[in-house]
Amino acid sequence: MSLKTILLCAGVLALSSCDDDEQQNAALQGGGLGSAAQNDVVAGAVGFCEPQGGTQALGGASWSSGVTTAKIDTDGNPLMQGHDPDWQPGTTGTVNGKGVDSSKYAYVVMSKEQLYQSGVSMGDWAIVTNSGTGQTTYARVEDKGPDGGTGEISQAAATAVGIQYASNAFTIGDPSVRVEAFAGTASIEGDCASGLATNS
Repeated sequence: MSLKTILLCAGVLALSSCDDDEQQNAALQGGGLGSAAQNDVVAGAVGFCEPQGGTQALGGASWSSGVTTAKIDTDGNPLMQGHDPDWQPGTTGTVNGKGVDSSKYAYVVMSKEQLYQSGVSMGDWAIVTNSGTGQTTYARVEDKGPDGGTGEISQAAATAVGIQYASNAFTIGDPSVRVEAFAGTASIEGDCASGLATNS
């Protein structure tokens, strides 16, 4: 075997190893692109439609924030640029291939570590419950946040459970929420015929 052949084989092995490392890193990041579609949204309403089969179709929660204080995520809402110091023009997940607008879509934010440990991916269904008022809404996991963060929800999710955004560190309404996410549910389509996503 020539030196040229040996070097070529070593290069191919190194590339294969790199691909394996990239796949492992992707798994550690938790989830892929969001899979939510525009037709999963109730026209003129806040939030995603109810998942087909309702809560029963989701099974048991794979991750729960416990009762925590809501932090409002404004990513994707162009009107919040300059108002929220943590604002980003897009989100990790997408709806029909586009970044998710916090003011239009009820979504929740999870850290890479939370995604990895729970098996939850971008686009999986979630439920946000206001512990003080009992209001709930369906949402999707559509953004990644810093490790250790809990209770980060979009403006639309907050509105749906009776919380209004005032500033990055201040909300109006009872901010006590529980966020639950359900692994492996991204492919469950929304059932818009069942009515609005929010419940009082």
